[in-house]
Amino acid sequence: MTTPAQQRIPVQCRAAAWPTTIDTAAGEVRLRLGTTIDALVMRAGIAAEVNAYLVRHMFRAPIIVLPGSPADWVFLTGARTSMRLSSWEDLVRLNIGWHRRGTTIALPAPDATGGALRWLAPPSAAIPLPPWSAVVGAARWVCSA
Repeated sequence: MTTPAQQRIPVQCRAAAWPTTIDTAAGEVRLRLGTTIDALVMRAGIAAEVNAYLVRHMFRAPIIVLPGSPADWVFLTGARTSMRLSSWEDLVRLNIGWHRRGTTIALPAPDATGGALRWLAPPSAAIPLPPWSAVVGAARWVCSA
């Protein structure tokens, strides 16, 4: 039997065995980044173009919308891979962020709406996370075109 807190973890995350923890004090489900899952954070405008590029190339990333104006989108990806220094410099120049390995981020509640942390594209157990390099490459391509 699952507890009410465990029921807040999206079923797709449980099925994919994502490294989640439950922060009972904050009432949040948190995802640990850096081992099997990572994340890139970017402004909604660029993020929409990156998402369209990924879809055209048959990738689908779970995307979290952070509340705020302008909103940021968080792309969940496979584990981070090595990159040339110029790739890191491009991400910095494009104002695309990432989290340190071992950091945890809050996952949206499955029923979140409105101004709250929410899923734009929820995860699917049947669809693997896109590689980190694919999302980085998409962002670099979109911003160079």
